[in-house]
Amino acid sequence: MTRRFVIPSAFAVLILTGLSGCSHSSHPKVTAKEPRTIEAGFALVQELDEPGGFTAHGTVRPLLTSTLSSKAMGKVLTINVREGDFVRRGQLLLTIDTREQAAAASVAAANLNASVTGVGSAKTAVEIESKTSQAAIRRAESQVSQAQAALASARANLDLVLAGPRKQEVSQTSIAVAQAESSLRLAKTELDRTKRLVESGALAQRDLDVAQNRYDLALGQFEAAKQSESLAKEGSRSEEIKGAQQMVAQAEAGLKTAQSGLEQARAAALQVSLRKNEVQQANAGVRQASAALNAAQVSLSHGRVVAPFDGRITHRFLDPGAMASPGLPLLTIAGGTFRLEASVPESILPSVKLGESAPISIEVLGEETVIGKAVEIVPAGDSQTRNFAVRFELPDSPLLKTGLFGRVVIPNGRMKGLAIPTSATWEREGLHYVYALDSQGMARLRIITIGETIGERVIVLSGLKAGERIVTTNQTEVRDGDKIQGAGQ
Repeated sequence: MTRRFVIPSAFAVLILTGLSGCSHSSHPKVTAKEPRTIEAGFALVQELDEPGGFTAHGTVRPLLTSTLSSKAMGKVLTINVREGDFVRRGQLLLTIDTREQAAAASVAAANLNASVTGVGSAKTAVEIESKTSQAAIRRAESQVSQAQAALASARANLDLVLAGPRKQEVSQTSIAVAQAESSLRLAKTELDRTKRLVESGALAQRDLDVAQNRYDLALGQFEAAKQSESLAKEGSRSEEIKGAQQMVAQAEAGLKTAQSGLEQARAAALQVSLRKNEVQQANAGVRQASAALNAAQVSLSHGRVVAPFDGRITHRFLDPGAMASPGLPLLTIAGGTFRLEASVPESILPSVKLGESAPISIEVLGEETVIGKAVEIVPAGDSQTRNFAVRFELPDSPLLKTGLFGRVVIPNGRMKGLAIPTSATWEREGLHYVYALDSQGMARLRIITIGETIGERVIVLSGLKAGERIVTTNQTEVRDGDKIQGAGQ
């Protein structure tokens, strides 16, 4: 508001009077002019005593802000959003060419399938060899027992032959023939069964050789038992003694063969343990292949950039066709409720209570203040200004945007002093002025010092007293010394 300085009429009168006093009586006498009467409103300077507050300045920021960066190397194929677009969580924002990652994922999947197949084959081999090895051990143990019995029988027969035939011996040789015949039938059954298993691939050729050897041994024992029976009936002869000795030698050889077969069967059982180790190694290969596939699939997923939360796109850093690389920013998204982040001095910080409300003014929301709630005090302050960031939650409004300027009044003690309407004062060349009315109702120009502005009022630090009247309207027409006529408050 432009103001004009005028010489107060009373001051002009004093000058004229002094001049007239210094002149000779022959000069004409000067009389003061009547003051102008101006219509203007006025108000009283009021004393202020009410809850005080500190006005902190701040910036509107969103609750959530995220800059999405690329994790894959490739050409940007599509960008589905522009700055200002609202997006939903999980919405596809951007795609990157990841054909190399797709090929790597296919290779990893093939390796995993091969590893799984290898585990299955190894388990099958372990199961077959475990069953056959245990059966072979049982057969070998049975054959050792039979060979031991045959040796005992052959030795007993030799003793009988040397001692000569007796009724008991004849009876024993008949029993031995029956036992040898039973062993022969068992060996024949085992031989036939082994041939079938070898033909099916379940047993090795050496198992058939062992079974054939056992059969031949049982056949020889049977024939020897028959000869012993014949000799017992006919009486001992030199040929009989020699035959009995040969049977003992054959029985001893058969026992050694059976014992060797048992050792071979037990050695084959150790191969099953090695097969189990192969299964464990195959399982480890499956785990490695699965981890490689997961890594390849994760790399492949980096070609699709989706929104991490509901929000609005605030920055778009590149266009389709650009080359994306790991760490390169792509988009910035802001979401959640808006907050006013105000800078509060450490002396005022104790007055901030989380959860309490405070009036906030933001220009885009109009002249009326909104009520915000203190929700967060940043624990680290600025080492130079000693100010701390305090965040106040704002009510929802489509007019709010990131970066807006705002003020928040933090309750802090009581405010005492003088207050006048903001319309009563104006500023010129760094000084503030008002028109104060004297006892005759005349306007007098006065310089004042003001403090904080509170709504439609301003705090007066010096230049006025409580109860004085000041002009509040039509100051452009008022001059120092004018008589003010109008309504007051």
